[in-house]
Amino acid sequence: MKHLPLYLITLLTICFSVNAEMVHRESKNEFKGTTSHYIKSKMVAPNKPLSFPYENTKSALHVGCKPNDFYWAYVVFNKVNLTDGNIGDGYTSYTLEVKAGQNFHKVMATQDFGETFINFDMLASDRKTITKLMRENDEIWIEFNHYQDGPRFYKYDTRGFSKLFQTHCKISN
Repeated sequence: MKHLPLYLITLLTICFSVNAEMVHRESKNEFKGTTSHYIKSKMVAPNKPLSFPYENTKSALHVGCKPNDFYWAYVVFNKVNLTDGNIGDGYTSYTLEVKAGQNFHKVMATQDFGETFINFDMLASDRKTITKLMRENDEIWIEFNHYQDGPRFYKYDTRGFSKLFQTHCKISN
């Protein structure tokens, strides 16, 4: 009986650790005979709530890949209301600030009109920067400027990303 508290603390620690790490999902396209892998964080809320009707906004950081081929990185929102982007032909581009450890980085991302995905695909260096930061840090923060509410940042737990990326994507860069 005296080991029960220690057992419960250990069990809770394992549960919280497992729940916080990034997860892997595989998607097969039977028609094309291809397999894609997706590594994603948990959905997280911004550091401060947004106003109505966006008060329940959450996002997750994802990386998709085809082994030995190509990878892409993006943030998916359940609801999105970003502002201060540059409008292009069918998309809006944003310069985002990313914090990893004590360092800050600027990356560019695009959002196709009407989509809830923000893609790090403007330049290959943006995609590489995000995935490098995910491999080297247990958490990265990305700041987005929301319409009417201003800047908010989202803390993405990236623990486990490096191993999942190496195992499922097998891409050297």
